[in-house]
Amino acid sequence: MQRPVWLLSMDSEQFNAPPTTTAGLASYYRHYGVRAQETAIDLVHFQRAEDIGPWLAAWATTGPGRVREALAAGLEPVLGFSVYTWNAAEFLALARQLRALAPGLTLVAGGPHVQQAEDYLGPEALDVIFLGEAEVTFQEFLDSDSRSTWHGIDGLAFLDGEQLLRTRARERCQELDRFPSPLDVLQLTHADGSPRYDAIAYETSRGCPFKCAFCEWGTGAIGSRMYQWSLARIRDDWEKITAAGIANIWLADSNFGALKQDLAKAQMIVELKQRSGLPRSFATSWSKKHSRQVQEIALLLHRNQLLPHYQLALQTLTPEALRLSNRQNMSANEYQPIARQMSEQGVPIAAELIWGLPGDNLADFERNLDTLIATFPNINIFGYTLLPGTEFYRRREEYRIEAIPVAGYGKAKGEYVVGCHSFSRSEGEEGYFLISAHILLVHGHIMPLTTRLLALQGEVPVSPLLRECLRALVDSLRTTLVDLDPDDRMSLYENRNAIYLAALADREQLYRVLAQVLADHCQRHHGDVAMALQVLALDAALCPRSGGEQDLVASFSYRADRVWSALSAMDLPAPAELAAAGCTLKIHHPGGVGDILRDADGGSWLRGVILEVAEESSSSVPAVALA
Repeated sequence: MQRPVWLLSMDSEQFNAPPTTTAGLASYYRHYGVRAQETAIDLVHFQRAEDIGPWLAAWATTGPGRVREALAAGLEPVLGFSVYTWNAAEFLALARQLRALAPGLTLVAGGPHVQQAEDYLGPEALDVIFLGEAEVTFQEFLDSDSRSTWHGIDGLAFLDGEQLLRTRARERCQELDRFPSPLDVLQLTHADGSPRYDAIAYETSRGCPFKCAFCEWGTGAIGSRMYQWSLARIRDDWEKITAAGIANIWLADSNFGALKQDLAKAQMIVELKQRSGLPRSFATSWSKKHSRQVQEIALLLHRNQLLPHYQLALQTLTPEALRLSNRQNMSANEYQPIARQMSEQGVPIAAELIWGLPGDNLADFERNLDTLIATFPNINIFGYTLLPGTEFYRRREEYRIEAIPVAGYGKAKGEYVVGCHSFSRSEGEEGYFLISAHILLVHGHIMPLTTRLLALQGEVPVSPLLRECLRALVDSLRTTLVDLDPDDRMSLYENRNAIYLAALADREQLYRVLAQVLADHCQRHHGDVAMALQVLALDAALCPRSGGEQDLVASFSYRADRVWSALSAMDLPAPAELAAAGCTLKIHHPGGVGDILRDADGGSWLRGVILEVAEESSSSVPAVALA
């Protein structure tokens, strides 16, 4: 019989893609494995956690028998997990179930989340952890004669009795073309030729020259030289991907644009789209150095409708947090001219922030966020997940890091930092409340123009306003969301989408509450209440709606169309536009709230779009008024 090997992977909730990581292992072994012909590798890929139960039930009827048969034939059956933050909880639980079903099965794991081997060998039902780049290690492991030879394989961690042993570190491969393509062992289409996947994660390079203390990029490749595949290999793979009809290519590179060859890759993807119509989009992690080449690549992709956004990974602007994160000298920190240059070219630019980094605090974070709201049209804020294998993980006691398990974006689970030496637990949780408020009110397109107006004016603090608005909304929804504790900030964070949908279910109450909070906040900070409420009226008219597609007419007592144009361009509207004769807007709403749209992060995709503008000779009643 052939030796049975199962390799398991799972998508994150919002990204369905081929299992290129486990396929890379299988492809390498098929090409270089001494016993490849005697080994049957089964790639098991779960699109969602709910798929695990049915698979396990089916495996329980045949898997244990195959394991026993292999052991009787002198073969060692292996089952491996590709472990990331989003699947760690599910896969560790599955490992325990498999151990009970088949005690003789060797359970192994690799991936970024398990590089701190002592946390998993012994406490969990795992026999071996693969450390670092695993293609060669996995091949040598499968070709080893017995467990007694594991000591001589670089890049392993395992228990020898009760002692944890780590073998010598595996040197990274410098000639990446030596790795055969994972596409060689993947079926990208169904029998009828339609694509199995909407997107694919693809590497053109490995390594990252930076040493960010919160990051574990590429399983041991952090702070190291970048190596890349040849253009010929990349072209061959991309031709296969587009021929299969896969619509979106998402690069798993750490610093796209940093290598000289990256421009040629961008030109290649543009040529593919012009010839075949695919891919429709191309996303990546951009170089931290905003060089002339990076700008050229971003503009090229934007001109060819391939760039969803250009994301500037700032993570924090607080000096002490930058220092502790080893990011104080990055050129991306000079973000204002970068944002201005890209915006002038029409490139959709976004900033990325992390709340909870050691060295940060809520007051500085909120001031920095207000500055960025006035600079970037889009901002993504993430809670800091403490990842195994990172510098902050190793120094968690030194920085007095307090973390709790929380469900984050999608179904990602991890240790979310809620306290450390620079901010208290209550401050940390309030930071998550701010993230929730920003997602609901800005990403959810409930009041993005109002917050941008206030940030551009620079007189009224915006971040505290977001938290005040969310507090008032949660209070107004007590009878609707009866199981939600309004004082439990982390529970509110996890249930933010339920709050969003409940708020939009009663838009009249939603904007009545927001108008009152906005007026009170502006008055306390000596801001222009009337102007803020005028723009809130425009937000209310454009806010996503339930039901099907619909065209609505909204009248305003000012030139709402010109105010919208100015704020969309990150400019303050001229005072004359807010004092001018009113206008009527015809607005198209795609609808879909609660049906298509169930996640506040997607609010901007289903916002209203202005179709027509009609000037009015006299003022009209504003769309939002104080109750």
